[in-house]
Amino acid sequence: MFGLLMMCAARKEMGQSMPIAQELPIDTGASANEMAAEIFGEGVTVVSASYSGDNRSSGIYSNGDSVSAASTPGDTGVILSTGHASDYTNSGSSGGWGGWGGWGGSSSNTNQSSNTSTNTSGINNNSDFNAAAGTTTYDASFLEIDFIPDGDTMTIQFVFSSEEYPEYVDSLYQDFIGVWVNDEFVELGLGDGDIDPNNINSGNNESLFISNLNDEYNTEMDGFTATMTLNMSVNAGAVNSIRIGIADVTDSNYDSNLLIGGGSLQTTLIAQDDKIEVAPGGTRTVDVMANDGGPASSTLTLTHINGQEVSAGSVVTLSTGQVLEVNADGTITVTADSDEESTIFSYTVESDTGISDTAFATINQAPCFVAGTKIRTPNGAVPVDQLMPGDLVLTKDNGAQPVAWIGSREVEATGDYAPVRIARNTFGNHREIWVSPLHRILVRDSLAELLFGTREVLIAAKELINDRSVQQIEGGSVTYVHLMFDQHQIIWSEGLETESFLPGPQMNSSFERETMAEICQLFPELDPETGDGYGPAARRTLRGYEARLITPASEVA
Repeated sequence: MFGLLMMCAARKEMGQSMPIAQELPIDTGASANEMAAEIFGEGVTVVSASYSGDNRSSGIYSNGDSVSAASTPGDTGVILSTGHASDYTNSGSSGGWGGWGGWGGSSSNTNQSSNTSTNTSGINNNSDFNAAAGTTTYDASFLEIDFIPDGDTMTIQFVFSSEEYPEYVDSLYQDFIGVWVNDEFVELGLGDGDIDPNNINSGNNESLFISNLNDEYNTEMDGFTATMTLNMSVNAGAVNSIRIGIADVTDSNYDSNLLIGGGSLQTTLIAQDDKIEVAPGGTRTVDVMANDGGPASSTLTLTHINGQEVSAGSVVTLSTGQVLEVNADGTITVTADSDEESTIFSYTVESDTGISDTAFATINQAPCFVAGTKIRTPNGAVPVDQLMPGDLVLTKDNGAQPVAWIGSREVEATGDYAPVRIARNTFGNHREIWVSPLHRILVRDSLAELLFGTREVLIAAKELINDRSVQQIEGGSVTYVHLMFDQHQIIWSEGLETESFLPGPQMNSSFERETMAEICQLFPELDPETGDGYGPAARRTLRGYEARLITPASEVA
């Protein structure tokens, strides 16, 4: 399946809290070829196109930015509907037909009915739509287009809107969008994979849903999604096919719509999604454009966050509480709120040749209390902060060994003290683990044997940072817990082989005087200035420049 990159918020209609009803211009007489030409852009050649559905359920819309910016994915584009496309908005000069509700509302009311519905002569029980929905479908409206792409990845940007919101979010009536590329169904890369009211609403993936129950947006629909973008794998230089459309599910009541941005099916500029790890209450600066690819020699500029136009100094606050500030170099500084959560924001980039694309960034606000790390013992995994001196811990070299000393300290998780998060299974079969930057991980590598005369070496976590699966996370405070044995040991932390505490010159700057006195009382031969007198490290410990010689393909022992 192909992954769907989700945009978390639509462009806001700034400056007006209650817009006046205004009809979105829609040319319902547009042919299939004209609609295909409208939505395909740079790097793609249309070969042929056909349309299936009611002739009043499709068309080319215009003036989206000025008429209904929040609920359209671009200024122009194509609309496909399970009802009449013209019912997407109401005219400001006359009342609008509210389906079963009849004529409703004043002429200025943007959303005049909660049940806009038309039983059209669209396609019923199309086999592909039925298979994707898992039940019967009605009033389908879809385009089938053959095309030749220049590249091997193509994007599309669109909005899903529906009158099924909010009453039928958890019902059988899940009107949905279907996309097939070269006969392969394209799943949404979020939630249950469907593009329907059940997957995107005020309770599920809520940052992607926009409610119109209070008539805040110029559309007749009761709810719609933010602009969403799909990255699809295609065969460059060959004829490919796409089928894209929308259908009523289970019955033909209540209208839903698919709006496709003009020129958004293109292969020239591909914005990739990003993941941002930040501690609750912390900050992190990221370059979301670093992995985006545009035309050769072009310069990319960050133009929108959550659909809002931005430039250097702009500040955008997400509905979930995170604050995003755009820096002069195009990076974004994310300031997290205090919650442990995951949320999404969208961003748009544009090349200096005028091509744009959108992608989404997921903010993961994970707790950074290393004190919860589970240590393998003869009695199973035990949180490190629950261990006591004398408790047995399993070691790699010497079996079960008693803990000689346990110490802990809480520090601000900033700078050199910010913890390092190692994602699950990054280095073999282990759970996610948070460690201090200097905490060493046991690594096995054939190059290490060649360079240092031993296959197994210990590398500090900070030297393994790759800003993807191994990241340093700033923000809030962190509790570091130290385990010390009679000699240096390799132990299992969340299933990952790591070192126990190894005394060294860092002790004086890391511990308070009382803690140092306690350690020296337990180990009277220990010189706190040098670490001498404790015993050797369990494995060769690599310095920073040595660790950088080890390839990314290194295995954890």
